[in-house]
Amino acid sequence: MELKSIVEGIERSDTRSVARAISIVETESLHVERNLIIKSIYPKTGHAGIIGITGPPGIGKSTMIGNLCKILSSKKIKVSVLAVDASSPFSGGSLLGNRIRMQENLSRYGVFMRSLANRGLNGGLSRAVWDAVDILDAAGNDFIIVETVGAGQADLDIVNLADTVIVVLGPGLGDQIQAIKAGIMEIGHIFVVNKIDREGSFIAIKDLEETLAFSTQGEWKIPVYGTNSLTTEGYDDLIRGIMDHSELAKSSMEFRKKRYREEMRIVMQDEVSRILNRKFKDMILNGSELEKLLESKTDPYSAARKILKGSTVKL
Repeated sequence: MELKSIVEGIERSDTRSVARAISIVETESLHVERNLIIKSIYPKTGHAGIIGITGPPGIGKSTMIGNLCKILSSKKIKVSVLAVDASSPFSGGSLLGNRIRMQENLSRYGVFMRSLANRGLNGGLSRAVWDAVDILDAAGNDFIIVETVGAGQADLDIVNLADTVIVVLGPGLGDQIQAIKAGIMEIGHIFVVNKIDREGSFIAIKDLEETLAFSTQGEWKIPVYGTNSLTTEGYDDLIRGIMDHSELAKSSMEFRKKRYREEMRIVMQDEVSRILNRKFKDMILNGSELEKLLESKTDPYSAARKILKGSTVKL
Protein backbone atom coordinates (compact mmCIF):
# COMPACT_ATOMS: atom_id res chain seq x y z
CA MET A 1 0.00 0.00 0.00
CA GLU A 2 1.53 3.34 -1.07
CA LEU A 3 1.99 6.07 1.52
CA LYS A 4 -0.34 8.43 -0.33
CA SER A 5 -3.16 5.89 -0.28
CA ILE A 6 -2.46 5.16 3.41
CA VAL A 7 -2.76 8.86 4.29
CA GLU A 8 -5.93 9.19 2.22
CA GLY A 9 -7.31 6.08 3.91
CA ILE A 10 -6.60 7.49 7.36
CA GLU A 11 -8.53 10.64 6.48
CA ARG A 12 -11.45 8.41 5.37
CA SER A 13 -11.27 6.45 8.65
CA ASP A 14 -10.37 3.31 6.71
CA THR A 15 -9.48 0.64 9.28
CA ARG A 16 -6.96 -1.13 7.05
CA SER A 17 -5.07 2.11 6.36
CA VAL A 18 -5.05 3.03 10.05
CA ALA A 19 -3.72 -0.42 10.99
CA ARG A 20 -1.02 -0.27 8.32
CA ALA A 21 0.06 3.21 9.41
CA ILE A 22 0.40 2.12 13.04
CA SER A 23 2.48 -0.88 11.94
CA ILE A 24 4.79 1.52 10.08
CA VAL A 25 5.29 3.88 13.04
CA GLU A 26 6.09 0.86 15.23
CA THR A 27 8.84 -0.33 12.86
CA GLU A 28 12.17 1.36 13.50
CA SER A 29 13.56 0.62 10.03
CA LEU A 30 10.62 2.46 8.43
CA HIS A 31 11.39 5.80 10.09
CA VAL A 32 11.37 7.68 6.76
CA GLU A 33 7.89 6.40 5.91
CA ARG A 34 6.79 7.10 9.49
CA ASN A 35 7.94 10.71 9.30
CA LEU A 36 6.13 11.25 6.00
CA ILE A 37 2.87 9.83 7.36
CA ILE A 38 2.93 11.95 10.52
CA LYS A 39 3.86 15.06 8.54
CA SER A 40 0.93 14.47 6.17
CA ILE A 41 -1.73 13.82 8.81
CA TYR A 42 -0.63 16.21 11.56
CA PRO A 43 -2.75 19.15 10.36
CA LYS A 44 -5.79 16.89 10.88
CA THR A 45 -4.97 16.21 14.56
CA GLY A 46 -5.92 17.99 17.77
CA HIS A 47 -9.63 17.18 17.86
CA ALA A 48 -9.91 13.86 19.70
CA GLY A 49 -10.19 13.64 23.47
CA ILE A 50 -7.51 11.34 24.91
CA ILE A 51 -8.58 9.21 27.88
CA GLY A 52 -5.84 7.43 29.83
CA ILE A 53 -6.87 4.47 31.98
CA THR A 54 -4.46 2.98 34.50
CA GLY A 55 -4.56 0.92 37.67
CA PRO A 56 -3.29 -2.37 39.13
CA PRO A 57 -3.41 -5.50 36.93
CA GLY A 58 -6.59 -7.54 37.29
CA ILE A 59 -8.70 -4.65 38.53
CA GLY A 60 -11.04 -4.79 35.50
CA LYS A 61 -9.64 -2.07 33.25
CA SER A 62 -10.27 -4.02 30.04
CA THR A 63 -13.88 -4.78 30.98
CA MET A 64 -14.39 -1.13 31.87
CA ILE A 65 -13.01 -0.07 28.51
CA GLY A 66 -15.39 -2.46 26.77
CA ASN A 67 -18.35 -0.94 28.60
CA LEU A 68 -17.22 2.62 27.90
CA CYS A 69 -16.82 1.83 24.20
CA LYS A 70 -20.24 0.18 24.02
CA ILE A 71 -21.98 3.13 25.70
CA LEU A 72 -20.09 5.81 23.75
CA SER A 73 -20.67 4.01 20.45
CA SER A 74 -24.39 3.79 21.19
CA LYS A 75 -24.35 7.58 21.45
CA LYS A 76 -22.77 7.82 17.97
CA ILE A 77 -19.44 8.82 19.49
CA LYS A 78 -16.49 7.39 17.54
CA VAL A 79 -13.91 5.81 19.82
CA SER A 80 -10.74 3.73 19.39
CA VAL A 81 -8.50 1.95 21.90
CA LEU A 82 -4.73 1.62 22.31
CA ALA A 83 -3.61 -0.95 24.89
CA VAL A 84 -0.03 -0.26 25.94
CA ASP A 85 1.63 -3.45 27.12
CA ALA A 86 4.98 -4.19 28.73
CA SER A 87 7.87 -4.89 26.35
CA SER A 88 10.12 -7.89 26.10
CA PRO A 89 13.69 -6.81 26.94
CA PHE A 90 14.94 -9.08 24.13
CA SER A 91 12.52 -8.64 21.24
CA GLY A 92 10.95 -5.31 22.18
CA GLY A 93 7.54 -6.87 21.52
CA SER A 94 4.50 -6.93 23.74
CA LEU A 95 4.60 -9.43 26.60
CA LEU A 96 0.84 -9.60 27.11
CA GLY A 97 -1.02 -11.97 24.83
CA ASN A 98 -4.58 -11.66 26.15
CA ARG A 99 -5.75 -8.89 23.84
CA ILE A 100 -7.33 -10.96 21.06
CA ARG A 101 -10.62 -11.54 22.89
CA MET A 102 -10.81 -7.87 23.86
CA GLN A 103 -10.20 -6.86 20.25
CA GLU A 104 -12.94 -9.19 19.00
CA ASN A 105 -15.44 -7.84 21.54
CA LEU A 106 -14.72 -4.22 20.66
CA SER A 107 -15.02 -4.87 16.92
CA ARG A 108 -18.70 -5.72 17.46
CA TYR A 109 -19.26 -2.08 18.34
CA GLY A 110 -17.22 -0.82 15.41
CA VAL A 111 -14.34 0.14 17.71
CA PHE A 112 -10.76 -0.06 16.42
CA MET A 113 -8.36 -1.54 18.98
CA ARG A 114 -4.61 -2.02 18.79
CA SER A 115 -2.12 -3.40 21.30
CA LEU A 116 1.27 -1.67 21.42
CA ALA A 117 4.46 -2.43 23.32
CA ASN A 118 5.61 0.54 25.39
CA ARG A 119 9.29 0.38 24.37
CA GLY A 120 9.89 3.77 25.97
CA LEU A 121 13.46 4.91 26.57
CA ASN A 122 12.89 4.60 30.32
CA GLY A 123 9.98 2.17 30.25
CA GLY A 124 7.48 4.94 29.67
CA LEU A 125 5.25 5.67 26.70
CA SER A 126 7.17 5.22 23.47
CA ARG A 127 7.25 7.51 20.47
CA ALA A 128 5.11 4.95 18.60
CA VAL A 129 2.28 5.40 21.14
CA TRP A 130 2.21 9.14 20.49
CA ASP A 131 2.31 8.54 16.72
CA ALA A 132 -0.53 6.01 16.95
CA VAL A 133 -2.63 8.56 18.88
CA ASP A 134 -1.99 11.11 16.12
CA ILE A 135 -3.07 8.59 13.48
CA LEU A 136 -6.30 7.76 15.32
CA ASP A 137 -6.94 11.45 15.91
CA ALA A 138 -6.54 12.21 12.21
CA ALA A 139 -8.88 9.27 11.43
CA GLY A 140 -11.76 11.21 12.97
CA ASN A 141 -12.11 9.62 16.39
CA ASP A 142 -13.96 11.63 19.01
CA PHE A 143 -12.17 9.80 21.83
CA ILE A 144 -9.05 7.64 22.01
CA ILE A 145 -8.72 5.43 25.08
CA VAL A 146 -5.14 4.54 26.07
CA GLU A 147 -4.85 1.71 28.59
CA THR A 148 -1.52 1.28 30.36
CA VAL A 149 -0.31 -2.00 31.79
CA GLY A 150 -0.75 -0.97 35.42
CA ALA A 151 2.87 -0.89 36.55
CA GLY A 152 5.92 1.20 35.70
CA GLN A 153 6.82 4.53 34.17
CA ALA A 154 4.17 4.37 31.43
CA ASP A 155 1.49 4.82 34.08
CA LEU A 156 3.06 8.11 35.14
CA ASP A 157 3.83 9.26 31.60
CA ILE A 158 0.18 8.92 30.58
CA VAL A 159 -0.57 12.26 32.27
CA ASN A 160 1.48 14.03 29.57
CA LEU A 161 -0.48 12.40 26.76
CA ALA A 162 -4.07 12.12 28.01
CA ASP A 163 -6.58 14.91 28.50
CA THR A 164 -8.19 12.84 31.24
CA VAL A 165 -6.44 10.19 33.34
CA ILE A 166 -8.67 7.66 35.11
CA VAL A 167 -7.16 5.64 37.95
CA VAL A 168 -9.07 2.39 38.52
CA LEU A 169 -8.91 0.68 41.90
CA GLY A 170 -10.93 -1.98 43.69
CA PRO A 171 -12.47 -2.85 47.06
CA GLY A 172 -10.15 -3.62 49.94
CA LEU A 173 -7.62 -1.00 48.88
CA GLY A 174 -5.36 -1.38 51.90
CA ASP A 175 -1.80 -0.87 50.75
CA GLN A 176 -3.03 0.43 47.40
CA ILE A 177 -3.84 3.77 49.06
CA GLN A 178 -0.22 4.03 50.18
CA ALA A 179 0.91 3.29 46.63
CA ILE A 180 -1.37 6.04 45.38
CA LYS A 181 0.08 8.49 47.87
CA ALA A 182 3.56 7.50 46.72
CA GLY A 183 3.08 8.78 43.19
CA ILE A 184 -0.02 7.88 41.21
CA MET A 185 -2.20 10.30 43.20
CA GLU A 186 -0.76 13.22 41.28
CA ILE A 187 -1.70 11.90 37.84
CA GLY A 188 -5.37 11.02 38.35
CA HIS A 189 -8.10 13.39 37.19
CA ILE A 190 -10.83 10.85 37.99
CA PHE A 191 -10.68 7.93 40.43
CA VAL A 192 -12.90 4.87 40.06
CA VAL A 193 -13.56 2.08 42.52
CA ASN A 194 -14.58 -0.83 40.33
CA LYS A 195 -16.50 -3.95 41.38
CA ILE A 196 -18.76 -2.11 43.86
CA ASP A 197 -20.84 -5.26 44.21
CA ARG A 198 -18.04 -6.65 46.38
CA GLU A 199 -17.70 -6.22 50.12
CA GLY A 200 -15.71 -3.19 51.21
CA SER A 201 -16.31 -1.17 48.05
CA PHE A 202 -18.13 1.73 49.71
CA ILE A 203 -15.50 1.91 52.43
CA ALA A 204 -12.91 2.13 49.67
CA ILE A 205 -14.84 4.98 48.01
CA LYS A 206 -15.07 6.84 51.33
CA ASP A 207 -11.34 6.36 52.01
CA LEU A 208 -10.49 7.72 48.56
CA GLU A 209 -12.83 10.68 48.95
CA GLU A 210 -11.21 11.54 52.28
CA THR A 211 -7.74 11.17 50.80
CA LEU A 212 -8.66 13.40 47.85
CA ALA A 213 -10.74 15.89 49.87
CA PHE A 214 -8.19 18.67 49.55
CA SER A 215 -6.80 17.68 46.16
CA THR A 216 -7.66 19.95 43.23
CA GLN A 217 -6.14 20.52 39.81
CA GLY A 218 -6.81 24.12 38.98
CA GLU A 219 -10.57 24.53 38.98
CA TRP A 220 -11.12 20.76 38.78
CA LYS A 221 -12.10 18.93 41.97
CA ILE A 222 -11.10 15.29 41.62
CA PRO A 223 -14.18 13.01 41.76
CA VAL A 224 -14.45 9.41 42.93
CA TYR A 225 -16.97 7.12 41.19
CA GLY A 226 -18.08 3.60 41.95
CA THR A 227 -18.81 1.22 39.07
CA ASN A 228 -20.14 -2.27 38.54
CA SER A 229 -18.94 -3.54 35.20
CA LEU A 230 -21.43 -6.41 35.17
CA THR A 231 -24.49 -4.14 35.44
CA THR A 232 -22.86 -0.88 34.19
CA GLU A 233 -24.02 0.82 37.39
CA GLY A 234 -22.16 4.10 37.82
CA TYR A 235 -21.10 4.40 34.17
CA ASP A 236 -23.41 7.34 33.38
CA ASP A 237 -21.75 9.39 36.12
CA LEU A 238 -18.30 8.29 34.98
CA ILE A 239 -18.97 9.30 31.38
CA ARG A 240 -20.31 12.70 32.47
CA GLY A 241 -17.11 13.20 34.46
CA ILE A 242 -15.00 12.23 31.45
CA MET A 243 -16.86 14.64 29.18
CA ASP A 244 -16.59 17.50 31.68
CA HIS A 245 -12.88 17.07 32.28
CA SER A 246 -12.10 16.53 28.60
CA GLU A 247 -13.73 19.84 27.72
CA LEU A 248 -11.84 21.58 30.52
CA ALA A 249 -8.51 20.14 29.34
CA LYS A 250 -9.15 21.10 25.71
CA SER A 251 -9.78 24.70 26.73
CA SER A 252 -6.52 24.87 28.70
CA MET A 253 -3.71 26.40 26.65
CA GLU A 254 -1.21 25.43 29.36
CA PHE A 255 -2.20 21.76 29.06
CA ARG A 256 -1.90 21.85 25.28
CA LYS A 257 1.57 23.41 25.51
CA LYS A 258 2.60 20.75 28.03
CA ARG A 259 1.45 17.95 25.73
CA TYR A 260 3.24 19.35 22.67
CA ARG A 261 6.42 19.95 24.67
CA GLU A 262 6.37 16.34 25.83
CA GLU A 263 5.71 15.00 22.34
CA MET A 264 8.60 17.05 20.98
CA ARG A 265 10.91 15.82 23.76
CA ILE A 266 10.08 12.17 23.07
CA VAL A 267 10.53 12.57 19.32
CA MET A 268 13.86 14.38 19.78
CA GLN A 269 15.15 11.70 22.16
CA ASP A 270 14.10 8.98 19.76
CA GLU A 271 15.69 10.70 16.76
CA VAL A 272 18.97 11.41 18.55
CA SER A 273 19.15 7.83 19.85
CA ARG A 274 18.50 6.41 16.39
CA ILE A 275 21.07 8.66 14.71
CA LEU A 276 23.73 8.02 17.35
CA ASN A 277 23.26 4.28 16.99
CA ARG A 278 23.58 4.54 13.23
CA LYS A 279 26.52 6.97 13.18
CA PHE A 280 28.64 5.43 15.89
CA LYS A 281 28.00 1.69 15.67
CA ASP A 282 30.88 0.91 13.36
CA MET A 283 33.14 3.46 15.01
CA ILE A 284 32.58 2.01 18.48
CA LEU A 285 32.84 -1.62 17.39
CA ASN A 286 35.81 -1.26 15.08
CA GLY A 287 37.60 1.85 16.35
CA SER A 288 40.88 2.02 18.23
CA GLU A 289 39.10 3.02 21.44
CA LEU A 290 37.69 -0.48 21.73
CA GLU A 291 41.19 -1.92 21.51
CA LYS A 292 42.34 0.45 24.25
CA LEU A 293 39.46 -0.67 26.43
CA LEU A 294 40.39 -4.29 25.90
CA GLU A 295 43.96 -3.49 26.91
CA SER A 296 42.80 -1.37 29.90
CA LYS A 297 44.53 1.68 28.43
CA THR A 298 41.41 3.83 28.74
CA ASP A 299 38.02 3.76 30.44
CA PRO A 300 34.48 3.75 28.93
CA TYR A 301 33.77 7.40 29.78
CA SER A 302 37.00 8.70 28.31
CA ALA A 303 36.55 6.57 25.21
CA ALA A 304 32.97 7.75 24.71
CA ARG A 305 33.93 11.43 25.12
CA LYS A 306 36.76 11.07 22.62
CA ILE A 307 34.50 9.42 20.03
CA LEU A 308 31.78 12.03 20.48
CA LYS A 309 34.19 14.94 20.43
CA GLY A 310 35.61 13.87 17.09
CA SER A 311 32.25 13.29 15.47
CA THR A 312 29.28 15.32 14.32
CA VAL A 313 25.65 14.31 14.18
CA LYS A 314 23.52 15.67 11.39
CA LEU A 315 19.76 15.20 11.27
